[in-house]
Amino acid sequence: MAPLLLLSATEFEVEPLTAAFEVVASAPELPPGWRARRGYLEGKGCVALATGVGKVNAAALTALALTAFRPRAVLLVGIGGAYPGHDLQPGQAVFALSDTHVDTGVGHGASWQGVESIGFPLLPPTARRAAPTYNRIELASGALAVARRLALPAAHFGTAEAVTADAATARLLTARHGVAVESMEGAAVAQVAAALHVPLYQVRGVSNLVGDRDKSNWRVADAVTASCAAARGAARLLPEVE
Repeated sequence: MAPLLLLSATEFEVEPLTAAFEVVASAPELPPGWRARRGYLEGKGCVALATGVGKVNAAALTALALTAFRPRAVLLVGIGGAYPGHDLQPGQAVFALSDTHVDTGVGHGASWQGVESIGFPLLPPTARRAAPTYNRIELASGALAVARRLALPAAHFGTAEAVTADAATARLLTARHGVAVESMEGAAVAQVAAALHVPLYQVRGVSNLVGDRDKSNWRVADAVTASCAAARGAARLLPEVE
């Protein structure tokens, strides 16, 4: 039976889920320094992998893991910042409906334009994907239903190459893209999963408000607890996983 692939940027972010998992003794598909772990999540066979921080790590390790383990679905779990104007608070879990590369394109700041402006999609159309994919990548069609079953909010997420460090840029990005939660990996994982036609679910705990770099205001531990609890609930409900 194909496993559920549990991805995170760091092992810390999923430790409440994987404490009893065992390291895969031999995983030659993975580069040195990365390790896969196997276990059960809500009775479902699961392989967990921490990709490392950032888009390049996330994309590369996602591609390797999808090829190596052939999962039926991917569950991406972690923490992220909440953009202003979406009534999300630190310590709250949120499911993703889509994920957008908020800074991939042309230019910077108010003059920025997405990759559609230069005519090159991130993913071409295929027999299973009618339209080309540009900056925004849709996640699994069942994501909203899972969020509703768990009585948790669902929103559009954004992925930045660099963490947004000021309130003005945070307001600009959420106004431009309609995104509510920021990470450094989500859209990269989503792009690879979409390319290989593997359904992706993503849940993040809000650790901070985007642009607030005063870590005394952050609630990282609460965010991890919330996202992992939501992930447990999602694992019970995912329709793609037997």
